[in-house]
Amino acid sequence: MSDSDSTLSPEPQRTIKIIFISDYLCAFCYIGNKSLKDAIAGCHDLDVRFDVEFRPFTLLCQSSVPEVPKVKGEKVPNRRNYLARKFGKEQAESKWKMIEELAQKAGLPLAEDGIVARSTLAHRLSVKAYKVGGQAMQGRLNDILFNAVFTDCQDVSDVEFLADAAEKVGLMNKTEATTFLQDTDCKNCVNQMIEAARASGVNGVPSIIIDGKWALNGVQSTECYLQILRKIAQSSSMTECASVVSVES
Repeated sequence: MSDSDSTLSPEPQRTIKIIFISDYLCAFCYIGNKSLKDAIAGCHDLDVRFDVEFRPFTLLCQSSVPEVPKVKGEKVPNRRNYLARKFGKEQAESKWKMIEELAQKAGLPLAEDGIVARSTLAHRLSVKAYKVGGQAMQGRLNDILFNAVFTDCQDVSDVEFLADAAEKVGLMNKTEATTFLQDTDCKNCVNQMIEAARASGVNGVPSIIIDGKWALNGVQSTECYLQILRKIAQSSSMTECASVVSVES
């Protein structure tokens, strides 16, 4: 063996790209985010890294965006009423019971009510966070936004709230964030990502694309995500994994 052979650099660590298409108003995305993070943590012993990018989707069409009610100038929860109008009271209560059970299993807190508002501004901020700080910054912002909707009864369409969130994760200060949100930066990018998702057949979220080849539709348990990710990471021939990841909830 020559000296040059003995000093060869190790092969670069393999990166598995995960695209997580979601809406911050979606409880299944809130749960799926936690389950996926826990599954990735369970792959710490593997010689791979995961790059998770959240991309936008909007469940509310413009005509269905409810007005956030106020009492004495303060915003009040409207999710229960919104779901009851959309699905009917009985079906809405049944759906929410299932969500509560899934959240409990995932170890997530879940408020009984919350504020339903358009999430476009939050998506613009999220896309900007990934561009600036990658998955680490976007992940921190995701936690703030999901918690705002599902535990803290915050309005994710509120510019002041979003500007504060941007400053907390180190994306920009409040003044810069306010200017960004009142302008059109990243707006076209968000719209194009949503259109691309719909064009590819996505009509509900969460929808997860792994390595650009396989899709997971609907929320899955941590155990399911873990099995799939480990199978893909450990497979010497990626085609061996194709049948494993064709999962729908």
